[in-house]
This record gives sequence, structure tokens and C-alpha cells, in this order.
Amino acid sequence: AVVSSMEGGNLLLEAMDADELANHLDNAAVILDTLETMNLLQRAGHGLSKSSAMRSLKDATGESEADTNHSNHRCYSMHESIKAIAEDMAKRKTEAFAPLYDEFNSFITNTDAIPESTGPPFPFDECMVIMLTGEVADMAESIQNSLCERWNIEEYIAENMPLHLIRAKMVKKASEVLIDQDFCTRRVVALGPIEATRRHVSDLIDLRRAHSHHKETSSSSELDLNIVDAIQEGSACIINEVIRQSQESSKSVNVAICLSTMGEGLIKARQPRDASQRLDEAAGMYRERLGQGDIDVARAVNAVAKSLVKINETRAALIRFGEASSTYEDCNASHHFDSIANLQGMANLFVTSGDFQAATALYENVISRKQSVHGEFSVATAKTINDYAVILAKNGRMDDALSRYEMARATYETALTGLPPSMSWLNHGESAAKCGFDMALINLNIASIKSKKGDVAGAINSYEVGVQGLRKYKEELELAGDEAGKNKNSSHMRHLVSALGRIGSLKLKQGDKNGALEAYASLFKEVDSIESPMASRLEKAKAHIKCATIYRQSGERDDNKHAIIHLREALNMYTDLYGAKHKDTIAVATSLQQWMEEEHHARS
Repeated sequence: AVVSSMEGGNLLLEAMDADELANHLDNAAVILDTLETMNLLQRAGHGLSKSSAMRSLKDATGESEADTNHSNHRCYSMHESIKAIAEDMAKRKTEAFAPLYDEFNSFITNTDAIPESTGPPFPFDECMVIMLTGEVADMAESIQNSLCERWNIEEYIAENMPLHLIRAKMVKKASEVLIDQDFCTRRVVALGPIEATRRHVSDLIDLRRAHSHHKETSSSSELDLNIVDAIQEGSACIINEVIRQSQESSKSVNVAICLSTMGEGLIKARQPRDASQRLDEAAGMYRERLGQGDIDVARAVNAVAKSLVKINETRAALIRFGEASSTYEDCNASHHFDSIANLQGMANLFVTSGDFQAATALYENVISRKQSVHGEFSVATAKTINDYAVILAKNGRMDDALSRYEMARATYETALTGLPPSMSWLNHGESAAKCGFDMALINLNIASIKSKKGDVAGAINSYEVGVQGLRKYKEELELAGDEAGKNKNSSHMRHLVSALGRIGSLKLKQGDKNGALEAYASLFKEVDSIESPMASRLEKAKAHIKCATIYRQSGERDDNKHAIIHLREALNMYTDLYGAKHKDTIAVATSLQQWMEEEHHARS
């Protein structure tokens, strides 16, 4: 395939004799090794599965299964750095692949830079749909001389046709394809049962998201479909086809894998009841084929438990969590990641059901296992302790939550001690910057609990430490070129605005009016009247009212002028947010009118 692409695609394998084919394969191996050396390709970590296309090619060339060792067949994928470049190029609005001009690109001058295109984007997916349903699809049927080319096209259609339809905003047509029995048959034949199910699950999830998105922004007839029925019919269609084509039996491991894959996908597609049914079937098949003491059985039962949680079947979910835990113990996998996650899910369920004694014992067990696997002072351990604190706080156990938050913060600090800021990844797959953001949120949660307990000074201190962490995280995002650093609607910016507002309110409660004014002044700088979300703009409007009240209470003439300025700003913001006839807008307008009249009388 590599040599064929370099020779214009005219290479036909079946037209060669054995010596010519061997020479071409040697050339391909050299090319692949060169591409790997150049970091354009990387060796995949998995083996090659026997796809239908490869089997058909072997049948055509007369090669037997025994002639090929699939475990030695190399698999390649695009290098991660090239993927990153491709993703960046896909976001550009230029008419060519040349990079945008900036001061770091010394190899290009500003006058030679490609201007941004002002026209509409190229309709790639629409064109692919036309091609795959037109000439290319006909070619796949008509070309009889090249099994390799025909199957490549068939596999591409089976794998990507629904995705192109969804991206082309042809949602109704995509749903028709996903519930079509003939398409499901082609997909299973071309991709195999497991990969076909995975692709079908992914397409159904994308279909729901696209339908939800387009429903909010458009009233097109394309959206005139029952998305729940489409997902249910699509999932049943592919499962029935997998069972029909199963060469072993309708209760084989492959069928169990497909059922569990579909069940987990249905949870993401917000169909928990159907998901629970599929996952329960899969667990039964795993148990029948593999025996009770197999880790795949434990995973399947855990998935059933999580689906039952989604439909509020608490008692049944606890039974399933316990069953999965016993199976993990039988497999000597009590310290496996999935086993620990299963215990944590059961602990969360005990908390929400009010059994804090059982929840505490389980969480202590989970934390102990995380410490033994990842280390006492690791990011994984800190995250688990923080998760426990969040659950306790949500259920009103403030004292316990506070102690756990402080323990999580200390664990994070120890885990990050001595690490350079530029370090990319830690032992739990978290970036150092993201861990800093998590610590900032922990400080904000500690501040909130201290405020509720009446510890105003402690709350202010924790809020200020949290604000410092959020500002540092924002700076690191901006230095890394991440657009989230400047996005006013990002989570760290919303937390920052809210924290500054709380600092102002608490300092005002302490009688520190100047400190409150400084906090509110910082808040004003972080909120934009256009880009910031409504909650942040409302926080700014309330801060203007509080500043106006502080200046008004001083009684000084100059301060009265500042009070009127702040109240006028608040009125403008309330008018933009709620309109002139809203009760809050009218109340602010009335106060402003009264203050202005008093100011006028004072002058005269």
C-alpha cells in the first residue's frame, strides 16, 4: 500500500509474480523504517486483527492462514506530534497549509504570509457523502480485478459513512443508515463484530449530540425524528447482526464483548435502562463462558451496577457492586484499578443513601489501596481524598469534609514538592498545572466551609490562596498558548470571579471597607460585558451596588459622587441582563434617582 501510493496508486498486487511482490514488500519495509526514524509514523502497541479485507485478499492469492504469523505483523499509526499538527491545521482559516505568521516563524516574512480566508469552509464531509454514495460506491461493486482496492473502499464506507453524514448535518439520513439492517450487515462483515459494535456505539453517541445541538440552533426538517427510538433501534440492529453472524454461538465471548460495549455506550447516550439490560446480558454470558472467578466478569457486573445507579436503583446497585468486589477478590485483583474504582462507586452510593458508617469504612479502604498502589503522597491518592471530601460536603458533613479537604491539600503539596513547573505529566496522568488548579479549588472549598462555620478570617485567607492558584493556572494556560486561558467562560475564570466576590463580602463583614473595595476592583477587571457568562456579569453588577453602598455610607461629598457612578454602572448592567422592567432593575433605578436628587439638593 505504501509503495502503491508513491507510484500513483497503479500498483496491483495480484498482477505481480512472487519475486516482484517480495521486492515491493522490501521497499515498503525500508520506507516504513525511514518514516518511523523521521517520527512521522510510530509502531502501534497492538497486534493486527484479521479483518475481512485481509481474509479476502488471502483467498484471492491462495495464501493459507498457516503461512502468516499475525502476531509478527507490524502495525503503525500516525505519530502523536503529526496528529497535533494536523489538528492545528484543521482549525486554521488560511487557504493553504502554510502556518500563520508570528514572530517565532523566522523562515517566513509577514508579506509572504497566507491571509485568512473570508469565504465559507470547504464542505469536506458533504463531498465525502456524495462520493461514498455515488461513483466511489459503484466502483467498490464494479471493480472485480482488485480485491484489495474494493475492500479498502468497502471498509471505509462501513466505518465512516455515518460519521460523514453526521458532520454534514444530515442527521435524519444518518439515523436511517444506523438502523438499516443491510448497512449493519456490511459493517459487521467489513470490520468484524467487535470493531463494528464500537463504531456503531460511537456513531449513536455522536448522533444524539448532533441532534441535540442542531435542535437548539435550527428548526430544520432534518431534526424531525425520535432520537430515543433511533438509538434503541440502532443498538438492537447491530447486536442482532453480531449474534446472527457469530460463528461459535449466540453466547460467545465476542457477543458478550459487543453487548457490554453497547451497554456502556447506551449509558453515554442517556439510555440507562436499555444499558442495564444489555450489560446484564453480557455479565451472564461472561459468567457462563469464563467462569465466576474471571476479571472480565467482575468488570461486567461493575458496569451493571453503574447503570443501575443511573436509574436510581440503589439497593440493586449496591448488591451488584458487592458481587463485583467479591469477584475481584476471587481473582486476586483487589489492588487493580477497576477493583478500587468499584469500591469507590459503592462508597459513594452508601454516602448518598445516608449510611455514613459503611461509606467511611469503604473510603478508608479505597484510600489505603490507592496509597499502596500509587504511594502515600501521590496525585491519585490526593484525588481520592478530595472526592471523599466533596461527597461529605454535599451531604452536610462539614467537619469531616473540612478535615478531608485539608488532608487532600497536604497530599497534593507533598506530591508536587520539588517538581519543575514545566513538568508535563505526573504518575496519575495529570499535568502539574491541572494539579495546581485542583489545589486552588480545594482551597476555595475550605474557604466556603470556614465561612459557614463563622471563621471569617480563615475563610478570607483560604479564598485569597485559592485566587492566587487560579491566577497562576491562568498564566500557565496563556504561556502554553491554550485559548482557555483567555476564555472568560472557562471554569477557572468563573471560580475566580466568584471567589473575588466572596472576599469582598467577607471583608465588608469584618468592617474592612478598603479591603472590600480592592477585592471588588479586582473583580471588575476580570469580567467583560460581552464575553463573560451571565453569572459573572451579575456578580459584577452586585459588586457595583456594594461599592456604591460603601461610598454612600461614608457621607463624604466626593464619596457620594463615586457611589452614584457605581450605582449607574449597576443599573446599566441590570438593564442589559434583565431589561428595564425587571423588579431588580426598577429598584436600582429608583435608588439612583433618589441619590441623584439628594446630590442636586446638596449642591443647591
